[in-house]
Amino acid sequence: MTHIDERNFRSHYYEKVGFKGVEEKKSLEILLKEDPLDVDKLTTFCQRFPVPAIHRPFVWKVVLGVLPIYQTIHKFVMKQRHEQYEDLCHALSVMRQINSDTDLPEAHRFMFQLEEGKLPLEESKGFLCEFESLEAIANSMIEVADCDRDAYWLSAMFYRQLQKQQDVISKLHERFEFYLKKEDERLYNYLAEIGRASCRERV
Repeated sequence: MTHIDERNFRSHYYEKVGFKGVEEKKSLEILLKEDPLDVDKLTTFCQRFPVPAIHRPFVWKVVLGVLPIYQTIHKFVMKQRHEQYEDLCHALSVMRQINSDTDLPEAHRFMFQLEEGKLPLEESKGFLCEFESLEAIANSMIEVADCDRDAYWLSAMFYRQLQKQQDVISKLHERFEFYLKKEDERLYNYLAEIGRASCRERV
């Protein structure tokens, strides 16, 4: 009991002087020492607390499946990932799909399409829209990852997870519209009009 009270007092003191999340950081460090890693526990931690920047790239790799749960083979797996990345880059360069002037998010989209067997011979607007969100994800992951190769794998895995949750996402979208219209119809109509205008511009 004394230990628990001491810990709570210490946490309260740290927060008072501006050091928030000390206990959470320690908890995360304990989770990251486990072998094999517990993805469920790491996912729960990410949902409840902000992940410190120093651990963020590693935690994202584990949670998204870029890295396996067994830490002893992490170096081998990342070596294979990096080699596959270079192979994809080389193949797209030979096919003249990308060059040194290609934006990185766009290059990552091409790489994902090639990997999935969905690289079109001629690009169309419809096909581009299908992977438009991947470029947005890649653009964000470039800021999070330690290098371009890691950014690609984080983007690809995140996008795959997103595709698996399409049914849930569509329901969330419907519920959001329902409650927004109920609570603030004026804002709902304004956003709906913006959406229609955006669609007309794309067409």
